Amino acid sequence: MTGEVTEKDRAEVAETRAGAAEDAAVEPREQIASVRDVDAGGVPCRFYSPTEPRGVLLYFHGGGFVYGDLDTHDAHCRRMVNRSGWAVLAVHYRRAPEHAFPAAVDDAEQVADWLLTEAQGRHRLVVGGDSAGANLALTVALRHPDRFVGQLLVYPFLDPSCDSYDRSVPDPDFGMEDLVWFWRMYLQGQGAAGDLRADPLLAASYAGLPPALLQLAELDVLTPPGRLLADRLAGDGVPTDVVVYPGVGHGFWRHDDNDQGEPALADVARFLRRFEPPAAGTGPS
Repeated sequence: MTGEVTEKDRAEVAETRAGAAEDAAVEPREQIASVRDVDAGGVPCRFYSPTEPRGVLLYFHGGGFVYGDLDTHDAHCRRMVNRSGWAVLAVHYRRAPEHAFPAAVDDAEQVADWLLTEAQGRHRLVVGGDSAGANLALTVALRHPDRFVGQLLVYPFLDPSCDSYDRSVPDPDFGMEDLVWFWRMYLQGQGAAGDLRADPLLAASYAGLPPALLQLAELDVLTPPGRLLADRLAGDGVPTDVVVYPGVGHGFWRHDDNDQGEPALADVARFLRRFEPPAAGTGPS
C-alpha cells in the first residue's frame, strides 16, 4: 500500500467535504438544552447537553479519518442526547490527508486526558465512536482501561491490511477500493504496521476494559473485523453485547433515512443507562 497522496486525492477530498458541508447545512436539527464549542486541551470540540445530564459520552465521529467534522455529525449528536439523556462531547480531531497518523490518535488522547481532568470523578464517562471514530475510541479505552465505565463501538474501522474484510457483500456503501484508499490517506507510509494505535486489533489483551456495545451492519464489508473484535473482547472477560442491524450498510447509524437508525439509537440509550449514577451531575466547564 503506497503512502503517496496525489493531487487527484486532494481534489477528491475537497469536493467530498464541500458536498458533506452542504448536506449538513440543511439537515434537520433537534433542539436540546445546551450546545457550545469548547477547547479541549487545544482540540476543538462541541459539548451537547440536556438540562440534567446523566453522564458524558466522549464521541469520535467516523469518516475514514478523512471526512466528518462537528457539523456533519451535529444532528446525530443531538439525537443521541435527546434519546439517552446523556451529554455528548464530540471531537474534531485532525484529519488526513493533511494530517497523517498518528495526529488523530494524539488528538483523541489529548481530549480524553482533558475530559478526565475536567470530570474529576463527578460524572460517569463512556467512550465511543463510529467507524474510524470507533477505532479511536477503542484506542482511548486501551490507554485508560479503568477511567471509562463503558465503550460504544459502531462498525469499527480496523485492520489496515484489509485481509479480514468481507468481499462478498453485494454493492457495499464502501467497497474494498474505498477502504484501501482511506487507509492510504491516513497512514501515508508511516510504518504503522504492528502499531496498535493504528489498529487496536493488535492489542495483546483487552482484559480490564469496560463493558462494550458493538453495533454492526449486515451489509458492511467491515462486519467481520467487528465480530472478531467482539469475540476477543468477550474472550478476555469484557462484558460485550453485539447487535447486527439487518438490511443496512456502513454509515446507516447516523442517518435517519433508514429503518434501523432509531432502533440503533434506542440500543445506545439503553446501553448508556446501565451506567447512570443515582443523581445526575453537570457537564465539563
